[in-house]
This record gives sequence, C-alpha cells and structure tokens, in this order.
Amino acid sequence: MSRNTISQSVKYGLHVIGIWPDTPFPGLRKVLWLLCAAFCQFYQYKYTIRHINADGFIESIYSLSLAVGYSSLFGKLIVAWMNHGVLREIILTMEDDCAKYAAFDKNNVISKTGDLSLRLTSTIPAFHLFSVTCIAIGALAIPQSNDSNVRQLVMDMDVPFDISQSPTYELVLVAEIIFQYMAGYTFSMFSSFLLMTILHAGCVIDILCYIITHSVSSQDEGQFRFAVARHQELILFTERIERLFSYIAFCQLVSNTPIMCGLGFQFITAVHVENGLSFILKSFVLYIALCIEIFVYCFAGEYLNTKSKMIVDAIYESSWYDLQPTTSRRLVLLILKSQAGMPLTIGKFSSLSLQTFANIIKASASYMSVLLAMS
Repeated sequence: MSRNTISQSVKYGLHVIGIWPDTPFPGLRKVLWLLCAAFCQFYQYKYTIRHINADGFIESIYSLSLAVGYSSLFGKLIVAWMNHGVLREIILTMEDDCAKYAAFDKNNVISKTGDLSLRLTSTIPAFHLFSVTCIAIGALAIPQSNDSNVRQLVMDMDVPFDISQSPTYELVLVAEIIFQYMAGYTFSMFSSFLLMTILHAGCVIDILCYIITHSVSSQDEGQFRFAVARHQELILFTERIERLFSYIAFCQLVSNTPIMCGLGFQFITAVHVENGLSFILKSFVLYIALCIEIFVYCFAGEYLNTKSKMIVDAIYESSWYDLQPTTSRRLVLLILKSQAGMPLTIGKFSSLSLQTFANIIKASASYMSVLLAMS
C-alpha cells in the first residue's frame, strides 16, 4: 500500500500540462498548448458563426458547446500556469505531511487515502477519455452530406484549406482525434488534482482527530501543542487550494451552464430526429462527464467543511473537563477555528457546496427549456 497521498495518475497528467515541479521543457509545452488553442478556437468559433442560422441548428448548438468547453480548458490552463508557485507549495506540503504524520498514523489512514486517491483520480480521466471516444464515434457515424466536397470531422472547424481530398482529410481527422484525447485528459486533471488535495486534507484531519483525542485523554501537552500547530498548517494548506482553484472553478461554472444547456437541448431534439442516434451518443456521454466534473468541485467544498466539523466533535467527545484551564482555553480557540470551516469559493463570490451543484443543474435545465421553446 502507498505511504503517500500523491496520485501517480495526477503526477503524469500535470507533467503533460507542464506545471508539475521539475517538468522538462515546461515552456515548450505551454507554447504548444497555446498554439493549438489559438488555431482550434479560432476556426471552431468561425464555423459556429457561419452555420448558426443554417439548417443544421442542432449541429451548430453542439459545435458551440464544444468550443465553449475548450475555451474553459484553456482558461484553466492559464490560471494554473499563473499560479505555478502555489501548486508547487501544495505538492511539497503533501509530501512533508505524509512524512510528518507517519508516526501517528496507527490506522494506516495515509495508505488507505493514497489508494483511494489513485483509484478515483484514475477513474475520472478514464471516463473523460471514454466520452471523447463516444464523441468521435458519434461524429463519424453521422451520414455524409450529398455534397461530395463536405467530409465529416470530429471537431467542426472552418479550416482555411480544402479537406475534401485524401490524404489531407485523414491527416486533419487524426490530428483532431489526438487533440481531443489530449484535451479530454487534461480537462480531467484539474478535478483529479482537486480531489487528490481534499482527500489529503481529510486524511490529515482524521490523524489530527486521533492526536487530539489521545493527547486530551493522556493530558499530553506536547502532543496537544503539536496538533494545534498542525491545524494551523492545515488551514494554510486549504487556503492555497482555494487560491489555486477559485478561478479554475469559476471557469468551470461559467462554461458548464451553457454547455449543459446546449447538450441537453441536442439530446432532447435528437430523440425526435431521424438518424439522431449519433447526436444522442455524443451529447449524453459528454453531459454525464460534465456533471461529474462540476460535482467533484462542489463535493470538494462540502467535504472540507464537513471534515472541519469533525475536529469539533473529536474535542467535545474527549475528556476536556479534566484538562488544566490553560489547555482548555486553547481548546476553545481550536473549536472556533474549526467551526469557521475551510471554504472553497467560485471566484471569491460564492461557496462550493452540494447546494451550488443543485443550483447549476436547475439553471441549465431552465435555460434548456427556454431554448426548446425558442426552437
């Protein structure tokens, strides 16, 4: 079993992005991502603008949803690159914590958390790659137009050269599929990294609860002071997570509502359209992937607040009434800090919670009903 809560899946993914500490050629990786982003986004939005009033309204809505999703991805990448130092501090803190708490980990919490983190952070990218596969199958399964000069692509783009002839079409198609797999994998890395960090914070809280209960029962002042100092470090750790993911979550929130609205509209419309199975396949799986993505962000905020309350419960259930008055006063301060929670926010203006997730789903459903009424 692992003695570290850092997931190897996340480590490899952040190497691809170029933000893991000591990644070789990080500048080159960032330049390649920016060039791909500039090329794809320009011709995706150009295609959408040219075809939004055409007969293929469903395809236009789907193309716009996909383009907004890629815009969200590159917004996240820019935020992560700008906060590279914060990310490095988070990773180093996780490594130090695993070594620091190993002596107090009597229940193998670090090992269990590391294994759980690896399984979850491997499942999320796998599902995103599966959704990309469904998108590719659904796009290529669409019947070809009667116009021999029109050939179906996985990503609808108005490229400045002729793709109706071989091998240009095949090269563009392969490049699009590779790019989509890379983008889908990178897209999943942010939620995977957030999930890894909040599981680590939960692991530290479990160990702190054990230390606090043990130190209060044995009236060990040294262990209690250690727990108080480590709790302050945990608060600083969660503040770094908030600093890194606040605007990443904002990019996710801003893009998720219109994307889920467009995908839901395409799914409902495609049910009543002849040969709509390919549209259903593309939209449904991607819709589920986006729901999982935003759920992870909202679950992270809810999880940290719930875990913080566990410290209050651990103190209250201990033999606090047998302590010296000076130690009891420290307990009061620790309770007050724990009751404040460890909130994660969306762009500093709204908290991440399961209530936020429900509001996002309701908002996207409301906009989708408006779009259906307009169509």
